[in-house]
Amino acid sequence: MQSGRAPMGGPDLGPWIDEVVAAVARGRRRLSAAWVAGARGARAIGKAMVWHGADAARIVGDRLVACSRQEALPARPLVCVAVLLVCGGWLAAACGWSVTAWGGAAVVALLVWGGCVRRARAVWAREWGAAVALAAAIVTAMAAWTSVRLDLFSRHDLAWSLGDAALPVAVEGVVVEAARSLRPMTAHTTPTATTSASRSECVLALTAVRDGAAWRVAAGRARLIVAGAGIPLVPGSLLRVYGRGLRPAPALNPGEFDQRQRARLNRVLSVIRTQAEGVEHLATASAWWPTALLERARAAGTRVLERHIGPDRAGLAAALLLGSREALDPETSRDFLVTGTVHILSISGLHVGILAAALAATLRTARVPRVAGLVIVALVTGGYAVMVGAQTPVVRATLVVWLACVGAACGRPGFGLNSLAVAAIVIALWHPADTLLVGTQLSFLSTAVLVGVVTRRSPLADDPIERLIDAGRSPTWRWCRRRLRDLGTAVVAGAAVWLVTVPLVAARFHVVSPVALLLNPLLAPLVALAMGWGFLCLLAAPLSAPLAAVCGWLCDGALAATAGLVALAAALPAGHAWTPAPPEWWVVGAYVVVLAVLLWLPAERLRQPLTWGAVILAWGMFGVAGVTAAGLLRPAAPRVEATVAAMGHGCGIVVRGPAGGCLVYDAGRLGAPAAASRGVAAILWAQGLRRIDTLVVSHADADHFNGVPDLLDRFAVGRLVVPGALVTSRAPAVRDLLARAEHAGVGVVVARAGDTIPFEPLCRVRVLHPHAGEPAPGGDDNQSSVVLSIEAAGRRLLLTGDLDGPALERFVADGPGPCDALVAPHHGSLSALATGVVAATQPDWVFVSGTGGDRWATVSSAYARAGTRRATVLRSGGDGAIAVVLSAEAVTVRQHRAGRWEGVTRGEIALADGTAADASGPCPAPGNRRAPLGTVRPAPAPARTANLRPRGAGGSPRGT
Repeated sequence: MQSGRAPMGGPDLGPWIDEVVAAVARGRRRLSAAWVAGARGARAIGKAMVWHGADAARIVGDRLVACSRQEALPARPLVCVAVLLVCGGWLAAACGWSVTAWGGAAVVALLVWGGCVRRARAVWAREWGAAVALAAAIVTAMAAWTSVRLDLFSRHDLAWSLGDAALPVAVEGVVVEAARSLRPMTAHTTPTATTSASRSECVLALTAVRDGAAWRVAAGRARLIVAGAGIPLVPGSLLRVYGRGLRPAPALNPGEFDQRQRARLNRVLSVIRTQAEGVEHLATASAWWPTALLERARAAGTRVLERHIGPDRAGLAAALLLGSREALDPETSRDFLVTGTVHILSISGLHVGILAAALAATLRTARVPRVAGLVIVALVTGGYAVMVGAQTPVVRATLVVWLACVGAACGRPGFGLNSLAVAAIVIALWHPADTLLVGTQLSFLSTAVLVGVVTRRSPLADDPIERLIDAGRSPTWRWCRRRLRDLGTAVVAGAAVWLVTVPLVAARFHVVSPVALLLNPLLAPLVALAMGWGFLCLLAAPLSAPLAAVCGWLCDGALAATAGLVALAAALPAGHAWTPAPPEWWVVGAYVVVLAVLLWLPAERLRQPLTWGAVILAWGMFGVAGVTAAGLLRPAAPRVEATVAAMGHGCGIVVRGPAGGCLVYDAGRLGAPAAASRGVAAILWAQGLRRIDTLVVSHADADHFNGVPDLLDRFAVGRLVVPGALVTSRAPAVRDLLARAEHAGVGVVVARAGDTIPFEPLCRVRVLHPHAGEPAPGGDDNQSSVVLSIEAAGRRLLLTGDLDGPALERFVADGPGPCDALVAPHHGSLSALATGVVAATQPDWVFVSGTGGDRWATVSSAYARAGTRRATVLRSGGDGAIAVVLSAEAVTVRQHRAGRWEGVTRGEIALADGTAADASGPCPAPGNRRAPLGTVRPAPAPARTANLRPRGAGGSPRGT
């Protein structure tokens, strides 16, 4: 029987089957032919692309070779040495090798250099080999010296006896730096801040510490913060201090400034906080103590400025002339920051340069002999540098001025890259840690650009015919032409400085200020006039009060114009933009590309704006392409990530959806609002965010929202979600918050139980509390806290604000349902434990957004045992930000410790001393782990000088 015929006389399907088989065969043949044709076409296109790409690369290479510098580079060995020293310092900070390793590498490099010089027969070995070996010796020797300054501390340093938690201490020490008044936070100055008393800060050189009933030798420096007014902290005085000591705080949030690393660079490893009554004067400094003399002179100058300049601008004058920024209005500081003119407020090379130029012009007008005038300029600038604190930019500018004076006395030019290189060498050898600070880097970058612009000579200026034509013009015409040329040079110099510094500024300060291109040239003459009249006011005050008043009035006018222009520029919509930091590779590559262009192209092409425009455009497009390619090659998996910021006693939570949406729940902490906004903003910047889709304020407590105004200023916010009790609150801080939201054009939405906040399709955000029409009992804002349920991929996260009291009981009674992770109410306070909500929701993870106080072991144990199964309890305050990822596969938790993210396994319970224990085992009994008042824990002093190294970006000291 044939296979195609149906049995029992059915229909014949053979022809149909044959046609189907033939059609399939034809389709396969056509598909195969198409595939072959496509493969051939792809190969042809690939060959063409390779051929044309190689051809294009060959053309670009030929063009680059044709445009390359034909003349030899000028010999600047000091510049090479300065660059090598700076690279050695950076390498030591990045690699973390020991001093022995760097010293050994330097010795080996020196031996290789000596061998190349004395025994090498080949020319390339004697020249190139010796040069490379010598460069390596300089780099490694500088790295060894930097490691000595960063890692080696005395075994008697107080920091060995301190930890992250404050301990009672009793120390003696000498005040080595002038006291600085910290601006008190009051409701008048900052509506969203908590009120605090006035405070003073100084640096103590420790001499003794009390250990039990005996005093032992102590070493190192400590930052002393005294709460209370009227405490004379005169430099040179011997003090006995009873207070609480700890180490500076590390960076607990990703992208946050690391105070501990900064303290390590400054070699001030301890912080002591005390009240006014905890300070005892054992010996008063001599009236002729140099630092005390300078402090009295600075204080007298501040009083003169306050007397002869208006109260609104006396703080600005003190910052501009004396480097004292304590009395400066925070709004004024913010305006100078966002307009790219903050360098005016910090005594820097600009101030020293203006002082030196004005003084030289005055002496020249007074017909003072040339050499005597140069000596006077050098002495005055040196004294001014010492009086304002001898910061690195001031020292750099003073050294350049001194070299210029020496060059002028010898009849040789003294202003150039060689002078700048000498200053860099001196600073790198004197204090190598300064080369790692962004202020030093910006100072040298700006000065190098100014040197290049100012020393560049136009070909027309050397043309004798042009000079002859110019000599035939009238004096007025020549004066106007010179002034226009100077203005053009100032504009070009300002634009060049802005372009060179903008990558570093954006990476470290997250702001780009295009308005600075126009503002800095306009402010330069006003700042010069203000400084000139201000210095004359200071000099005339002891001689003639009326003359000082006139000079002060003129200085006040120049300062008023300066502040007005800055405030106007800060209010421009497109004057500045807050931005996440660009990738580190792009920032470093930008300066490498600029250096390569300077070394490769001839001087004629470097003078053309088109050259630099092409370089900037090409590198910018390369950065965009690199970031885009990185995102495409590593696409994010569908998940929800919530980051609980380390805010101290406060709350700030950033939630990212699967599609990249952003929800922020609270942003506040006890204390300064700036500290609250810094923690949340650092997380947002680290994640590359410019926009907050939904900003939720759980309730009207300042420690939950006092950082929100800064977020409204720095980020685009879609909507502000608040409870109804907050809208009706009459508290000044709340009214200020709502007014700022209205000014920013952000809509305010009242949250009620049952609402769903629009977020993302794969992530649902529901409001579980408060209910509509339910007032806060007794005006308690905590009981009106907004409780959110964030649900995605079958997982659930609960955010509870500060819910407590009867409202918490009703919430638990209503049955909120199980969850995977819970942010506990009230920052882990022992007096407001919410174990009931843990029992009702049965979370695997419980996060505490505060420090948990002194009884953290009790708090963590209570939360861990509240459910039928043990929860893992973590805190962000003091330990580091917590990131929880909700995905269908698992709930993953990480914590930011020692500058990096570390995975956390189920079962960990953080204890009060920073260690961890398994939750399945018994929890330690609560107790006071601190030493009695007036004592410290004995330091495990090694037998020799200790090697202090950080864990990651800035860890605790440990001995080796």
